[in-house]
Amino acid sequence: MKIKKENKIWLVSIIGFILFYFLWLLLWRNNGYVRSLGGNVLSIIGTLVPSVWLLGAYLRSKLTINKVYWILLFLSTFSYLLGELCSFYVESILLIESPSLNLYETFYMLSVLFCLFAFIFIIWKRAKIALFTKFVFDIGIVMTVSSTFSWYYILSPFMKNAPVSLLSLSVSLYYPIIDILLLVCISTFYFMGEHFFSNRVLKFILIGLFIQIFANSIYFFEIAQNSYFSGNLIDPLFILPELLIGYTALIGREPMKEHSIEIEKHETHSVTVLRLILPYVLVIFLFIFMIQNSNGFDMISVGSGLSITFVLLRQFVVLAENRELVRQYYKKNEELEISEERYRSLFEYHPDSVFSFDLKGKIESMNSVGATLLEEHPNALIGFPLADFIDKDYTENQDSYLSKMKNGKVHHHEFTLKNKDGKELSIDMTHIPIMVKNKLVGTFGVGRDITENKLNEEKIRFYAYHDYLTGLANRRLFEETLELALESADQTDSVLAILFLDLDNFKEINDTYGHETGDKLLISVSNRITTFCGEKHLAARMGGDEFTILLENISVDYFEEEISLLSDLLSEPYKINGVNFLCIPSIGVAYFPTDGINSNELLNKADNAMYDVKFNKKSTN
Repeated sequence: MKIKKENKIWLVSIIGFILFYFLWLLLWRNNGYVRSLGGNVLSIIGTLVPSVWLLGAYLRSKLTINKVYWILLFLSTFSYLLGELCSFYVESILLIESPSLNLYETFYMLSVLFCLFAFIFIIWKRAKIALFTKFVFDIGIVMTVSSTFSWYYILSPFMKNAPVSLLSLSVSLYYPIIDILLLVCISTFYFMGEHFFSNRVLKFILIGLFIQIFANSIYFFEIAQNSYFSGNLIDPLFILPELLIGYTALIGREPMKEHSIEIEKHETHSVTVLRLILPYVLVIFLFIFMIQNSNGFDMISVGSGLSITFVLLRQFVVLAENRELVRQYYKKNEELEISEERYRSLFEYHPDSVFSFDLKGKIESMNSVGATLLEEHPNALIGFPLADFIDKDYTENQDSYLSKMKNGKVHHHEFTLKNKDGKELSIDMTHIPIMVKNKLVGTFGVGRDITENKLNEEKIRFYAYHDYLTGLANRRLFEETLELALESADQTDSVLAILFLDLDNFKEINDTYGHETGDKLLISVSNRITTFCGEKHLAARMGGDEFTILLENISVDYFEEEISLLSDLLSEPYKINGVNFLCIPSIGVAYFPTDGINSNELLNKADNAMYDVKFNKKSTN
């Protein structure tokens, strides 16, 4: 906003500068030297400033095409500046009246020529070859028609009626012809259907060129009548175009969103028609004029013939371009079909479910895998939000996903959904933004069914703390739980006990009947231990036929009753594969804090107590 405000100040300054220039010439109209001196100084300032602006634009530019364009415009204003410096030296220092034709007139001629080259360069670089060729022929037609009428109405009469040299008239005629070519260049930016500049930049260029054409036209007639003098009222009109073109360099500093150079892909119908018929209208007009005014072989005949030749050549280019356009059309159409087939293949044959959503999260389409996942026909779900199938526990996450989706960034999230049959599925979905003309219109959702993976992860987590055969807690879980229980018991001054047991004759059964029978026996024992513990106590398999049980928050007397109950329960026969087995347990007990204050001490104490029980049984037998 700051740069834009500064530019407005500069524009007002340009207008004020030109008005001051006019005012100076009017105030000192009776003093030729002061009028000329002030006019020369103001002209130097009026060309120096845009030269600085354009040089700055050249230095700021990074693209080669922009740098060439800005340096050509800089050379245009700088050439004009050199011409003004020479004029100042001759008229204000040497005090010599500047002749109508002089050596430094070359700088003024180079100025408009560099400006023309700048615009032609932009067209050449940014237009297609066929369009640029048509532009060249359009230039030829306009030059021929304008030169023909200039010869008929201006050059020929002046050469007959006034002692004006051909060189003088040619130099004077040079400016209006170049101005017309400049106007054709700017018009071409529209007629080609491609805006090589922002509308604001183009507006200032057009205004500047129209003013320049107007000033050059007056200058031409005054030179022809030998009435032009330094400090003429048309002098500010020569400086204003330089300032306006230089001002476009300042506009280039404004934010790119508003004033970036852009290429439009389509043109309006009226501009297209005008572009097509303009050269033909000019030639028809010249041809009618030739029929009415030409007498034999003269300049009008030559001009008409050349114009017709250019039109025919241009038409050949148009036909060649149309043929090429048709070929490109079929090629692009084929490429589009291939692209659509590739997209359809990627969408339909993707191994995961693929959905397309609008910005509200509603389903717009899905592939067959997605339809199978939801147990629905694809067309039956169009317009329904995926949130309808998502578990309510994930609703908040779904809202978060929708807000992230509108940011246009790739992201993924996991959720649980229920399909039509009520089956719960775990889904990992990646959302990819759908951008159309740099605008977010929706997302693709690639959903992978990770239900089996989730179950496997749960199994892995479960067996990290549980025995694979029996499902009881393993040593790791038992020891971690025991540590927490000891801390709690220590804080509350409560008693807990550890039972350590093994099966007296398990080894003989396992060796005699095999490991399968032994495993089944261990599972049966575990089931009885689980029945005994319920939700109150923790049981674990420490390995082989050794088990531990943690008893908390009960009295010592009750401990003994629990141990007796457990022993009776495990001593009952087990029926495995039609055979009854007796597997009497040996149970050792350790109490906290009397038998130990940490897990290692208690486990060792309970283990030793269990072996004492087993040894006593053998001694008794």
